[in-house]
Amino acid sequence: MFVRTSIIPAFMLAAVFAFPVAAHAAPEGEVSTDATRARDARIDAFFARATAELRVAAADALGDALVLAPPPPPPAMQRVSITSLTAAQLLSLRKGFAQMRAWNSQPHGSANYKRSLVYWANMHAYIGGACSAASGINNQGMSGLSTQNATTPDELATWCTCEHGTSQFLTWHRMYIYYFEQVLRAASGDATLTLPFWDYETDGHVPASYRATKYFYRGLTRANPLYEKNRQAQLNAGTAALDPAVTSPSNAMSKTSYGPFNGAIEQTPHGAVHCATGVAGCPTGYMGYVPSAGNDPIFYSHHANIDRLYECWLRVKPSSRLPTGSILTAQFSFIDGTGNLVTRTVSDMLTTQQLGYSYAGGGGCPLRIRFPIKWLLEEKPIHIYELAGPVRFAAGTTRVPIRITPDARRAMLTAIPERGAPPRQQLVLDGLAFDEPPGVLYKVYLEGAGGKRQLVGVLNFFNATAPKHNMPGMDMKAEPPSFDVTDALKALGSGDEVKLALEPSTGLTGVSPEAAARQVNPKANVRIGAVRMELH
Repeated sequence: MFVRTSIIPAFMLAAVFAFPVAAHAAPEGEVSTDATRARDARIDAFFARATAELRVAAADALGDALVLAPPPPPPAMQRVSITSLTAAQLLSLRKGFAQMRAWNSQPHGSANYKRSLVYWANMHAYIGGACSAASGINNQGMSGLSTQNATTPDELATWCTCEHGTSQFLTWHRMYIYYFEQVLRAASGDATLTLPFWDYETDGHVPASYRATKYFYRGLTRANPLYEKNRQAQLNAGTAALDPAVTSPSNAMSKTSYGPFNGAIEQTPHGAVHCATGVAGCPTGYMGYVPSAGNDPIFYSHHANIDRLYECWLRVKPSSRLPTGSILTAQFSFIDGTGNLVTRTVSDMLTTQQLGYSYAGGGGCPLRIRFPIKWLLEEKPIHIYELAGPVRFAAGTTRVPIRITPDARRAMLTAIPERGAPPRQQLVLDGLAFDEPPGVLYKVYLEGAGGKRQLVGVLNFFNATAPKHNMPGMDMKAEPPSFDVTDALKALGSGDEVKLALEPSTGLTGVSPEAAARQVNPKANVRIGAVRMELH
């Protein structure tokens, strides 16, 4: 149904461009019934179609060339939020992980060992051998692990192949969890099982099903295979949640082409959630260290959520947002559900339609379009302004005065004729470096007169723990941290004097900056080479 109208009230536009379609999840600690899931599916379908029709009407009224039809029916396999799992689905998930853990002890080279949890963790990365320094085994929160070394042909083809800091971050991980899901399904014995996503944008707690150490089934109390002790203690206890600054994908969602989005989503929420979930920041705990991350079951649901956010972003305009060029011809090897080696090309596994799965609604996916669409693809800056030189982080909060010159202010406020709107402003932190990992994250604020401040993003150091390797089709140039500060500067007012504030954080709710500062590694020596503003 296409609605044709020439007038769209402001409140309807607000609903169209800011309304997130979110799943109706069961309360924390509970599982939904088949009846409630069916009801929620009907509600989600109603809002999805109504929102799509409003977007078409808005695009028509505003003269935009983009017309979005209602989404097609989802494939049979749908990934849902962890908190939306039925009791039967949760049981299948536990069976799958329990079997994969049991396969850890199978002979190397066997089909079952290649479907074990340790094998799949090693496919991402591992401690020792040719992948990473063996000394990483001494990091805090590595109990239960041992150094590894790839020896068989299949191990040499698949282990330590994760993509971090490259243009293949999203594409490789989409392929990786696709095959992980096949193995998990085979291990569970449930042909309908899908990998659930961790919807931390809706609720930043570790879900109860992953916090419980035991569960009760068929008259017996059993160890919960979804539990991992090497996480932040407060997260496992349920007494703290991930900070909303850590889980928000808003900065990434502001990007309009694949490269910048790929880099931004890898930083936040991806890397920030990793560091906040580890025992004491990166590189501690399984989740806080790339070579150990795949040993925690929640890692896979974290990456299912990153894949879901990628899909949300793609749906705005897939034809211009999907990656192109040499990215598509790269090949990677995995293990399929039967334990056999497979080698696939990125272009064959690029979309969820190709792979036959979809996502239920969740947080972090606002339906938002900027007009006119033809200008959304421009990512090169039209002006660059240097704001500050080298910055060395202080023990606590670091504040850096940045003066926005009159020329820069005029350029920021002047509409570009072809667009009919001023440029967007990106704050770029060049040359982020350190001597040792600081053990915390840093919230990035802009501060103005009168104590006003605006949060614009988070810095994390997860990628610094990743193995470095190069393969055909990989682009190893990592993008510097950048943040869309257009709305933040507008909120702070027209003053020329603005401060950049870098505030230590554990990534958890309820922990003060002062408490986080006490956890900073005194040998970290974190620094930035330069601060600049780019107008896009």
